[in-house]
Amino acid sequence: MAAFIIQPGTRVPALAGYSAAVVGRARFELAVSWSQTRRFSGLSYRPRFLSRLILDRLAGVSKKVADTDVHIRPMLEADLDAVLEITNSAFCELVERTTGRRPEGPMFASGLGRYRLSLDPLGCHVAVRGDEVVGANFSVLRGTLGWFGPLAVRPDAQGLGIAQLLVQEFVRSAGERGATLMGLETMANSPQHVHLYMKLGFRPSWTGISFRREARAAKLPSGVEVDGAAHELNYVYPGYDAANDVRATRSVKTGVSLRFGDGLAVCHTVSTLWADPTIAYVPLIAAPDRETFDVLVRAVEAVAREHGKMRVVTQVPGSSLATQHALLEHGYDTGGAALRMKRGEALDYDAGPFFYCDDWH
Repeated sequence: MAAFIIQPGTRVPALAGYSAAVVGRARFELAVSWSQTRRFSGLSYRPRFLSRLILDRLAGVSKKVADTDVHIRPMLEADLDAVLEITNSAFCELVERTTGRRPEGPMFASGLGRYRLSLDPLGCHVAVRGDEVVGANFSVLRGTLGWFGPLAVRPDAQGLGIAQLLVQEFVRSAGERGATLMGLETMANSPQHVHLYMKLGFRPSWTGISFRREARAAKLPSGVEVDGAAHELNYVYPGYDAANDVRATRSVKTGVSLRFGDGLAVCHTVSTLWADPTIAYVPLIAAPDRETFDVLVRAVEAVAREHGKMRVVTQVPGSSLATQHALLEHGYDTGGAALRMKRGEALDYDAGPFFYCDDWH
């Protein structure tokens, strides 16, 4: 590795505005970069030349140093308007950057924030700079399984490490509350996001696949309980508990929960994710067998039709082949696929012998 030598007592010009730690970091990064291209050691630089090299390196980190007033705190109801604006703005820009097309209008439903904050108030956080919200992250915790998103940083505040701070706070919060498996879904063609999540311990080895079909006219199958008490779904994952989904769906009045035997479905007829009022959104179906799953699918479609919705939309883990085949047999079409990333225990839990729709957006 190259050694950058300054004679004792020599003052390097133009670096007085930076802390010794930051300048030291820049010196070290320069040494690493130089050693990768040149095999010289004991290399000496004049102070002025060294100063210019270090300043070039500092240009990429000085904004982070200047923005040390960014802090993370729990999300409040008063934040929701700003959070929705930031989330829509950040994702519209991301889609335009990765696809070349900017979405028309907002991507996310106006009810997203209120529902998610009710669902997991201890897990939703915002990043604040000065007195302004500049970033936000939503969380869902189902007993021992937690996932986060949408995660968004205001476009003019990106590149400062805010997203990393928000994800780290999610990991801390979910872990302290008993989560042993954590995850997210992201765009596979967004390398900076994949890199960030990998750096924080999430593995990019799975997918989430969208399924949808027109809502069919149907009656609610007999034996289905509407808005009944939730129960643990240990056959999905040890300690998996969707009680918060059932409670929030009822309290925010976004739809219904449906229970049949040991199976559970949550159907939202008020938009809580995508800004499309024509869809019934199904964030969760869990069933121990095909018979239970078929009944819950028909129940979801009956609720959707009753509320005048045109389509039913859900998401299926790419590992759950039995669920995918069942939905295809029910006449569902596949949509896009998202990259699903996980960290923790039993990472391949969703390949188990059960039927499972679970949207991690």
